[in-house]
Amino acid sequence: MKRLFLIAFLAMVLMAKAQTITIGEGNGMTDVVPYNTFYNYSFTEQIYLASEIEYAGNIKAVSFRLAYSYNTEHTSDIVVYLKNVSRSVFEDTSDYEPVTEEDIVFTGPWTIPADYDGWITIEFDTPFAYNGTDNLLIAVDENSADYAIRYFRFTDTPNTVLSYCSDIWNLNPYDLGSFVGPKEVSHYRGNIKLVFGGNVGLDEDNMNLLSVYPNPAKDMLHINGVDNEMVSVYDDSGRLVMQEIYNGQLDINNLESGLYAICTSKGVVKMVKH
Repeated sequence: MKRLFLIAFLAMVLMAKAQTITIGEGNGMTDVVPYNTFYNYSFTEQIYLASEIEYAGNIKAVSFRLAYSYNTEHTSDIVVYLKNVSRSVFEDTSDYEPVTEEDIVFTGPWTIPADYDGWITIEFDTPFAYNGTDNLLIAVDENSADYAIRYFRFTDTPNTVLSYCSDIWNLNPYDLGSFVGPKEVSHYRGNIKLVFGGNVGLDEDNMNLLSVYPNPAKDMLHINGVDNEMVSVYDDSGRLVMQEIYNGQLDINNLESGLYAICTSKGVVKMVKH
């Protein structure tokens, strides 16, 4: 019975109802983001501020506001990167934010429908842990070797978009400093919806339940069998409220009283904070 209660609680916390954050209400139309649809290849980076998001947790999808699509659907081969960053603007066309394979949340085909005016979504392969304090970088690498007439809605936000594009060279996102083609810093930041809630799924057969002490806890929490690895703490609404490397103890003084899920690579366990 105790195990069934714990599994039910963790399912409630880690698969909680989605929270959707909408950023941008502008009606301008751009072909620059989320990728430059008028070029064979492109790589773009956009910055969204923590003060605009006002939420922390795992992002499982992003939607962009399509304004106009031609009378045939178009499928592009894209790679999407998300990253917590301190920067709020791009100073010039050489001031890009480096990305790595660890920042990838989606790889594959993305289809823009024909004759459509509305939101279209990219469901991530891997949910992204947004920390709620840094700004959010969204980068899209497009590799399809073709172009299409597509426009997306944007909100005028100076120096928050960096765009590299080419009809000849397929850009290397890990070596942007060597790119010599067209570059632009712009204000055409795309209107987006961030969908939170894509937290770690549960497999009862493989789940290794951790133990923590004391439990209930007041200030310091200890986790058996864990050392020098990332620990994530979710509240009872499924919101990520703490994430840090565990080295012998976890300071929970700043958490409000209530029920929490402690998540590591070795498993998950509930914890009560007094």
